[in-house]
Amino acid sequence: MPPEAVKLIEHSFKKALQLPFSLLLKNGDPTKLPVDPDKIESILVLRPDKMGDMISTIPVIHALKKRFAHIRLEVIASPSNKELIVNDPLIDEIHIYTKNIFYDWPMIRRLKRKKFDVVFDPLTHDSVTGLLLTKLIENNSIIAASRKIRFMKYYDYCLPYQTDGRDHNIDNGFLIFNLFGISPDTVDPFQPPFIPEISARKADDFFRKLPSSEKASIGLNISAGSPTRTLSPKKYISIINSLSEKYRSHRFIILCTMDHRDTAEKLISSSNARWYLIPKNLTLLEVCAIMSRLDFLISPDTSLVHIARLMKIPVVGLYSGHRRNFNFWRPYRQEYGAVVAENVDNLFDIEPQQVVEEFERLYNSIRHSTAEKGETKKDSI
Repeated sequence: MPPEAVKLIEHSFKKALQLPFSLLLKNGDPTKLPVDPDKIESILVLRPDKMGDMISTIPVIHALKKRFAHIRLEVIASPSNKELIVNDPLIDEIHIYTKNIFYDWPMIRRLKRKKFDVVFDPLTHDSVTGLLLTKLIENNSIIAASRKIRFMKYYDYCLPYQTDGRDHNIDNGFLIFNLFGISPDTVDPFQPPFIPEISARKADDFFRKLPSSEKASIGLNISAGSPTRTLSPKKYISIINSLSEKYRSHRFIILCTMDHRDTAEKLISSSNARWYLIPKNLTLLEVCAIMSRLDFLISPDTSLVHIARLMKIPVVGLYSGHRRNFNFWRPYRQEYGAVVAENVDNLFDIEPQQVVEEFERLYNSIRHSTAEKGETKKDSI
C-alpha cells in the first residue's frame, strides 16, 4: 500500500476515535498554575515525531536543565529523531515511541508509574498522539502544551494555535517557562544540539586539511527531504559561480547526504570556485560539527537551517510559498536571509540571482552590525 494511503488511513482512524475518546477525558485545571520549580522533581517531554520538531525542542530542554539542575528531564523520542539526543548529557533518559502497540504499551505503563510532576506536549497542533500519550502517562501530573485549538481544554496550561501568526516553532517550546512564572523572553534560546567529542574531532580533521589562507567558510546544503524542496543542479552551479566570483578569498563547502553526493561532485567539477565536499558517511551530528565552524550557510528549509541558527550561524534559507510554514520555520531571529518562492508546493521558481542578492543583503547587514557594535559576526544578528 502506498505511504500516502497508509497516512490517510491512520488519520481517518484517529479522527474516528477522537469524539468517543474526548468524552472520557478530564479538562485541564489552570488553577494549578503557577508552579514553584523548587517543588518539581521530574519533567517528561513528548517529541515522538520528526527531526525538525526535535530540533525545535532541544533548546528548551537544555534551558530547563541549565536553570533547574535538580529536575530530572526525560524525553519520548521517535526512531527517526533519537540520534539528535542519544548522547546528550542534559537529558536523563530517552524513551522511544515506535507506533507499535506491543512495544509502546509497556513503555507507557512504565512511565505512568514514574509519576512525573510535569508532562509537556510541545506539539503545536491538535495531535491525537500527543493527547493520548499525555493522558495515558500523567499520574496526578501537571500537563502542559505549547499551542492547540480544540484540545486546549484538556491541558492545565496551553495557548491557542496561531493559524495566521508569526510564532516561530522554537519560541513555542519556551512557553513552558510560563508554568513557573518566568517570561520565555528572558530565557536564552540559542542552545543547539549537543555535539559529542568524537564528532567534533572529525570536523577538526576536515578543516585541518583545508588551506589556511582562505578568509571564511560558506556552506551550501543541496539535500532536502524531497525534490520539490531543493533547487536544480543548474541553479546551484549559477549560485556557486556568482558567489565565488564576488567572494574570492572565501572557501565554499558543500553539505549533502550520500544520495546527493554524485550531484555535489558534478557541481564542483562545473565550477571554478574553491569548493570542498564534506566526507562520506557522516552522521547528522558529525555534519553539525562541521557546520558549527561555518561562517554562513545556504540551504533549503531543512533541519540544518534550524540547527545553524541555534549555533548563531547566519543562514540564507530557501522556502516554498506556504506562508504559515514559512512563519513557523523561517530563519530564527534573523532579519534577512529568507528567499520565498511563489509556488506553495515547491521551490522551482526561485532564481539563482534571488539567492545571491539575499546572501549579499545578509552579508552586508552583518558586516555593518559588526562594525557598529564591535562584536563577532555570529553575535551580531
